[in-house]
Amino acid sequence: MKVLVVDNERLIVEDLCHEVESLFPAATTCGVTTPDEAISEAKKVDFDIALLDIDMPGMDGITLSRKLTSLTPTINIIFVTGYKEYAFEAHQVYCSGFLMKPVSEKNLKKAFENLRKPFIDLSDEFFTQHYQGSNLIGKKLEMYREQRGLSRQEAADLVGVTRQTIFRWEHGERLPDIMTFLQIARIIGIEVSDMLDTEGLEETESAPAE
Repeated sequence: MKVLVVDNERLIVEDLCHEVESLFPAATTCGVTTPDEAISEAKKVDFDIALLDIDMPGMDGITLSRKLTSLTPTINIIFVTGYKEYAFEAHQVYCSGFLMKPVSEKNLKKAFENLRKPFIDLSDEFFTQHYQGSNLIGKKLEMYREQRGLSRQEAADLVGVTRQTIFRWEHGERLPDIMTFLQIARIIGIEVSDMLDTEGLEETESAPAE
């Protein structure tokens, strides 16, 4: 996760960078105090999320958000401001979040968990966490495979693995690598975010047969 933080107050930039890194240890943050610096950094790095102040000298955060989006269309803009009257204008540019200063850890975390343009952090740690407990991606894979009317062998042939490998993935015994995971989502015909969203999965499994 690559995060850009922009605020004309250096202390606020440092605090937000610290909060992000504390909540998400795998995140990489870049903090700047001017819109020009932000644009310069965005030309070098495809940021996943930008935390932007709105009331800044020279260029306001709304204008900056449009410039950042033109450079990286998939970037998520989260405005961080002390002025609630900016809320309507902020949402006109389809931002992912609007946070009031001072930003609480709870609200920052919630904003990151409800992005308008979800990105996928496909680290080994991420996969391990989502294969535990009720968040079994393997179960979701099995559910979508069956909905598409594919046998394990047919799915295996499409992915280029063995039937036993598909079985192990669906039962959480093995983990597909990142590129294979993306390939699976494409073959099944769903968004990666749908594969990772396990909400309602337990209800589907426990629903009585008609």
